[in-house]
Amino acid sequence: MRKNILFITESYHYAPSPNGNCVEKVAKELIHQGDNVTILTLKNQETKKNFECIDGVNVFRVNTYAEWRVLFSNFGVNMISRVVSKIFKLLKNIFVPLHPFRSPGVLFNLYFLGKRIIINEQIDTIVAVYRDFETAMSGALLAKKYPRVWGVLYSLDAISGGVCSNQFVPENVHKKKCQKWEKYFMETFDIFCPMKSHKAVYDTTLYNKYRKKIKYLDIPNLLSDEYSYNINQDSTVNFVFTGMLTESNADCRFFLKIFKIYIEKETAVFNIYGGISNGIKNILKEMKLWNRNVFFHGRVSQEDLINIRNQATVFLNFGNEHSCGIPCKIFEYMSTGKMILSFSKIKDDASTPYLEKYGNALILVEDDKQIERYVKRINEFITQNIGYQISKKDINNMFYENTPKAFSDMIHLDN
Repeated sequence: MRKNILFITESYHYAPSPNGNCVEKVAKELIHQGDNVTILTLKNQETKKNFECIDGVNVFRVNTYAEWRVLFSNFGVNMISRVVSKIFKLLKNIFVPLHPFRSPGVLFNLYFLGKRIIINEQIDTIVAVYRDFETAMSGALLAKKYPRVWGVLYSLDAISGGVCSNQFVPENVHKKKCQKWEKYFMETFDIFCPMKSHKAVYDTTLYNKYRKKIKYLDIPNLLSDEYSYNINQDSTVNFVFTGMLTESNADCRFFLKIFKIYIEKETAVFNIYGGISNGIKNILKEMKLWNRNVFFHGRVSQEDLINIRNQATVFLNFGNEHSCGIPCKIFEYMSTGKMILSFSKIKDDASTPYLEKYGNALILVEDDKQIERYVKRINEFITQNIGYQISKKDINNMFYENTPKAFSDMIHLDN
């Protein structure tokens, strides 16, 4: 049966967040299945349009407080920009008692526009995508307002099991508040869809009351296209990373120590596509790697990524310090069938089970005492697997749960 589905998400298209990227893949699959899909999301620096149709998906955007921050930051007078920035930081602290909510204005904007969309588009299914509480809460309020509409909370990030991003809120207070709202969401929505990597959080007695509502899914980032990627036959080893490199998220500093030694004997480059913090950039310059063996290309289009994946010899993954955090990019990497080199900061890294199942991956736990040994292991791994590629068919069979179709099947079977 054809459905009219409304997604509420903090990001969609035009340099989307990892969650926005997942939603875009799911939306395309639902359109392919014959459903009507509408997106309710936030404006950002890439687009200020209130409405547009993207690949058959109707996209509505609301204003955020950040819009004013961007406006002032481009004003040109540094003194004014700095003052305005401090004012917004102060406002953020004022909203601490409302934690984990960050912007009442965004919540109201999403809710009121959502009401109009539900009526005008004849919506029968709401999917609130959790990363921000504003998107989850607006979905819950809409589900209560329109009980005929089937409500789904799609939790791509852990809620109570996640990391507190506000330095003024103690971790135990953050967890209690999140658990309170989590139970409210489970009471309100018809289905709660956390990721498999969050099972340790929700397979506890605390959530027994809602057991029938919980449907585990997985990161839907396995590329569903039929494109066959090529093996890079170039003698230069091309290490490729796509995403945002920072000291706290996707931290490449340990790999750089290895890379510096590796290039003394082997011809190799490290290409970065996405974003990079000033701290990492400065480290690369100090190591005399910037624009010599390491090249930063900024954001690129999805179309350009096809060629970039073709040129890659080895994809790089840098694990999180939190056991619930899965770098979404590993599924895009695995879609190519090529080699993946992954670095873990903790023993229970959430990406490890997927990479072990994938097979064509080398997983190393960061340890400065092992650097020389790791250089040899990496060289052996690349030499042994340089012509090996896992077939698209085998990848899809292994990781069906990581395809957008898995979400589509859940929507149609459970409703």
